[in-house]
Amino acid sequence: MFESLKMYIVLKSIDLFKVFAMKIVTATELKTNTGQTLDTVQKESVTIEKNGRPVAVIISQADYERLTRLENEYWLARVEAAEKSGYIGSEATTNFFKEMLKGNAKA
Repeated sequence: MFESLKMYIVLKSIDLFKVFAMKIVTATELKTNTGQTLDTVQKESVTIEKNGRPVAVIISQADYERLTRLENEYWLARVEAAEKSGYIGSEATTNFFKEMLKGNAKA
């Protein structure tokens, strides 16, 4: 679990670096140069600004899939750690306490 968490933290740090190094495009530029912006996204993330403030980020499909996979791995590691520490799930916990209140629970 800790190896996955360490990897997640390192990759998140890399992602933060990408955020600060990404290209910035105005909403008007995006409208005018959509194809060019989509080409740029294959190499780096693009921040879209409207009225001088960031409103969106466009990332490549590959980056999206990588980030989704990392997030899933992170949450799976959290679930596994919770289960190892004794957490049995909300449904099982609810049933246990219902049985305990009825006097039927086995600790």
